[in-house]
Formats: sequence, structure tokens, C-alpha cells
Amino acid sequence: MSTPDRHVVHGRTVLNRAAICATFGVAVSTAERWWRDRATNGHPPVAYREGRRQWWDEQAMRAFVDTGRGEPDQLVHEGRTLLGRAALARRYRVSEQYLTDLYHRRVDNGHPAPVTRHGRRLYWDPDLTDSWWEQRQAAQRATLTPVDRNGDPDELLDLTAAAAVLGYEDAGTLRAYISRDDPYFPNPDAVDEDGRRRYTRRTLWQFADRRSRPGRAGHPRPAR
Repeated sequence: MSTPDRHVVHGRTVLNRAAICATFGVAVSTAERWWRDRATNGHPPVAYREGRRQWWDEQAMRAFVDTGRGEPDQLVHEGRTLLGRAALARRYRVSEQYLTDLYHRRVDNGHPAPVTRHGRRLYWDPDLTDSWWEQRQAAQRATLTPVDRNGDPDELLDLTAAAAVLGYEDAGTLRAYISRDDPYFPNPDAVDEDGRRRYTRRTLWQFADRRSRPGRAGHPRPAR
């Protein structure tokens, strides 16, 4: 008697390809392509075999499908090369989550609409997203306080002087970052014997350059 498409092995529910298609609403060709591209897309390994028949762990497959890893980062649609969110994140050097948040708030920020959908993944025209991104970055830079780039880059400054370099009226903004242990603002370059933090101009300039590009991968944004 043949084993069903879905059954339990060692406490785990496993699915064969037919069950994968039925569970996740995809065509057989899509499921086959996911498996064929497993070396690059992270498809789960086979969890159970009977002869040439194969089954995959349902929970692992669900995680794989939910993250959209089975879909390509780019595709050609009507003669245009379109990019998925992962490809756009690499293009703009930001996190996928940052772009996801912007897309969810697209009514307010003008995020371009996707051109098409492939499986669970959306795809955009990079010419449109490039234009939108440049306009957004320019608008953000225009709102930043002016930075004083004069002086010795290795001179150590207290918070009051550091605030002046960054164009703040006083050190209150910097103290707010420090009080909530916000990783957005850098660690001090030195701490004097009275426990006062000191920053070099170089560190402050690097921070100023980074703050003009919120959401960059590896640089958390300030808590709101």
C-alpha cells in the first residue's frame, strides 16, 4: 500500500510534492523549480524517502515559502528586467525590512507600485524605484542640521562641543540618544576620569554621513 501524500514520520508532518502544491497553492512546475534551485534558494532537504518517492518537513517548507526564498530576485517581464525586494535592498544598501516598512506606508511616501507578482514575491521597475529613491534621499538630506567640518579630526570633544559640530542647539539630543542606549549614536572615543564622554570630530562626521541614509543595513534607526 502506498504512503499518503501527507503523513507523520517520527512526530513530524511530511509532504510530498503533490501535498506541497495543494498546501501552498503552487503549480507542480513551481515546486519542481524550487527543488531544482535548492543550491541557491535554501529549499529544505528531503525529510523522508520511500524508494524514489520523497517527502519534505511541512514546518520547514512553510518557513521557506513564507520568506519567499523560492522566487527569483529578478525576472524579465514584457521585455523589462524587474527586481524583487531583496535585489532592491542590495541596490540601495538597506535592509529588506526597511523597504517593507516603506512599501506599507506607500500612501504617504510615494513608493512605486509593483509591476507584477511571481508567487508571493512582488517585482518593481528599477528605473521607477531609482527615481523615487533619489528624490527621497534628497528630501531627507535637506532636513538635516548643517555639520561643521572644520578642525582637527582627532580632537576629542565633550557633548556640548559635539552637539555644535552636528548643528544641534544644545547637547539635549545627544543625551537623549545616550540615555536610552540607542545604537544609532556611536560609542564615545574616550571617557574622562569624571565619566564624561568624549568624541573625535572624525567619529561625529562619520555619524553625520550615516544619519543621511536611515535604514542602512547594519545601522539601526533611532527608536520612535
